[in-house]
Amino acid sequence: MHTSDALLALDNLSVTYGHVRAVDGVSLTVGHGEVVALLGANGAGKSSLLRAISGTGGERNGSVLLQGESLLDGARYRVARRGVAHAMEGRRIIGPLTVADNLLLAAHASQRNERRAVPGRLDEVFSYFPKLYERRAQHAGLLSGGEQQMLAIGRAIVSRPDLLLLDEPSMGLAPIVIEEIYELLRSREGTLASCGILLSEQSAALALGVSERAYVLARGRIVFDGRADELDKEKVAAAYLNN
Repeated sequence: MHTSDALLALDNLSVTYGHVRAVDGVSLTVGHGEVVALLGANGAGKSSLLRAISGTGGERNGSVLLQGESLLDGARYRVARRGVAHAMEGRRIIGPLTVADNLLLAAHASQRNERRAVPGRLDEVFSYFPKLYERRAQHAGLLSGGEQQMLAIGRAIVSRPDLLLLDEPSMGLAPIVIEEIYELLRSREGTLASCGILLSEQSAALALGVSERAYVLARGRIVFDGRADELDKEKVAAAYLNN
C-alpha cells in the first residue's frame, strides 16, 4: 500500500527508552477499514511500537502519519482526539469507577461524539459484550480479567476511533473469552467495520485469522511482512525463535 493512501503510515520509526532502543527503523501501513497484525515474541517491541503511535511512551524518531498528518507533534490527548484509540496491554481500566462510567468517560474525553450520540455508543459496546451490560453498575475493579479486557476494548470503541490499536487482547484470558473477542474482530460490525485496526499479538494463529496483512517484529525490527493468507509459517516461526 502506498503511504499516501494509508490511514496510518510509519516511516523509519525508532523508539528509545534511555539507552535502550525498543523499536529500530520500522516502516508499515494500515489502510482504512483494514486489520493488520503485528506479530512477534514477547519482548519483540510490539507494545513499544503501539505506545509510540498513541504517544504514551518512549522517545520517538522518524515519521508517524495519520491520514497524512503527523502524530509526533502533539500531546497524548490530542492524538486521541484525532482518532487514535489504544486498548493497552494490562487493560488500564479505572477500578473505582463503574463499568458505565468508564465508558462514558472515554466517550466524552475523545471529543469525537456529540452528547446526544453517547447513549447509542454505549449501547453498541453492550451489544458486543452483553456481560458488560449486566455489570454496568459494578465497579470496574471487581470485574474478572476477561470482563476487564472487554471493558478496555469497549472504552476504545466508544471513543469512535479512526484507528484502533489492540495490544495483546488474548493475553491471560480463558479460551471462551478469547473466542468472544476474536469473533467480534471477525464480524467487523458497527464502528469496527470502518476503522483501521493494528492488532499486536503473540499468537500468530489468532491474529492471522482476522487480518488482511501482517508484519513480524523481532528485536525491534520488521523481519517479514505480507498478506495474512500468504505468510510463510516456517519463516514466521523462525522469527519468533530467533528473537
